Amino acid sequence: MIKLLSGLALLCLSSASFADYHCHGSIKDRTIDDNVSISQNCQIDNATIKGNVMLYQGAQAVISNTAIDGNLESKGRFSSVLAQHNRIDGNIQLEGGQTIQLTANQVEGDIQLKKNTQKITVNDNVVDGNLQCESNLIQPIGGNNRVNGDKEGQCRRL
Repeated sequence: MIKLLSGLALLCLSSASFADYHCHGSIKDRTIDDNVSISQNCQIDNATIKGNVMLYQGAQAVISNTAIDGNLESKGRFSSVLAQHNRIDGNIQLEGGQTIQLTANQVEGDIQLKKNTQKITVNDNVVDGNLQCESNLIQPIGGNNRVNGDKEGQCRRL
């Protein structure tokens, strides 16, 4: 019986540790040991995120000087994302949103930008994987991106 209760307590603690941190406002000079969910305005500066950063419907995100151990990705029609001077150990996958500006980021995986409807600017990034853009309403602009993989689709000249 004691083993069963101990196991249940451990299970409850484990599942609680996987709850997302919801950003409403700002995260500055902090470490978050979790995924970060953004569905409103959020500014992340000089932080460490030990998970993914997820943009949801209506999200407006400014992310700078931050280390993200996972991905920067969207799960809905986000409003805008400005990401500059970050280290992202995973991918940047932004789809179905509006305005995107990616400047001077170090990305260990791919940058994939698909089906976005507003201005997209991609400048001075270092990408270990591919830079892929397709079906965006407005042609992405930018340049001086160092890509170890392929530059594809609408981003082939960036």
